[in-house]
Amino acid sequence: MNISFEENSFCFTGKLAELKRTQAEREVRARSGYSQKVINNELTYLVLGSIPSTGWKHGNYGNKIVKAKQLIENGADLKIISEKDFMIGLENIAPVDSGEIDEKLLIYRYKALFQNGDMDITALEEFLELLTETTNSHVSATVEEPFIYKDLYNEFSQEDIDNLLFFQCRIVKHLDLDADSQEFVDMIAKGFESIKGLDGDISWSEKKEGTASFAKLLQDIPLRTKLTE
Repeated sequence: MNISFEENSFCFTGKLAELKRTQAEREVRARSGYSQKVINNELTYLVLGSIPSTGWKHGNYGNKIVKAKQLIENGADLKIISEKDFMIGLENIAPVDSGEIDEKLLIYRYKALFQNGDMDITALEEFLELLTETTNSHVSATVEEPFIYKDLYNEFSQEDIDNLLFFQCRIVKHLDLDADSQEFVDMIAKGFESIKGLDGDISWSEKKEGTASFAKLLQDIPLRTKLTE
C-alpha cells in the first residue's frame, strides 16, 4: 500500500510494537502530515498497532475501529492500515528536513504463512540472532495469528489462514554506496531457505534519500529476534 503523508491525517489505536505513539506522531508531522485523536470524515488513515487487544481475536475491535469501518461503509475516504504498512511508509518517504549519509540502507522484508508445529522456530530465531551479531543488521521479526489481516486488511481469506501463523521480518543493513546489495540479499534468502517448514515471499529495496533520518529512527526501535515467549 502506498501511503501519503503530506496534508493527510493519522490516528493510532492499539499498542505499537516498534515506536511509542508520540514518536509515530512526530514522524507523521516530520513528513508534513498531522495526527488526530478522533475518528471522523477528516481522517485519512487509522493505524493499528501490531500488539492487538485481547478482544480483537473475538471481533471486539473497540470504538475507533468500529467507527472507522462505519465511515468506510458510508463512503469515507479512510483507510485502515497496519503498523507494518505505516513503517514502510516511513521508510519510503523521507522527512522534510531529512539528511543523507555516505552509505545506503538495504531494507529486506520476508513474510510467510506456516503451519503451527511444522516450522522450526528455534532454528529461525538462531538464524535471526546470528544475522544481527555477524552482519550488524537491524532485525525486527514477529509471529502473529493472521486473523486481523483477514478481518481488517482483507489480505487473506479464511481458507488461507486456517490453523496457520503469520511470520514477518524486516532486516535493515548499512552498506557502502558502491557495495553489491545482491550479495547480501542472496545470503539472507539462503538462510531463510534453510529453515524447515518456511516458504515465504521476499521483497527488498535500497534507500539513499533521507538515510540519516531513518537510521536515527532505527536507533529507537529495539531488535526483535525472539519469536516465542
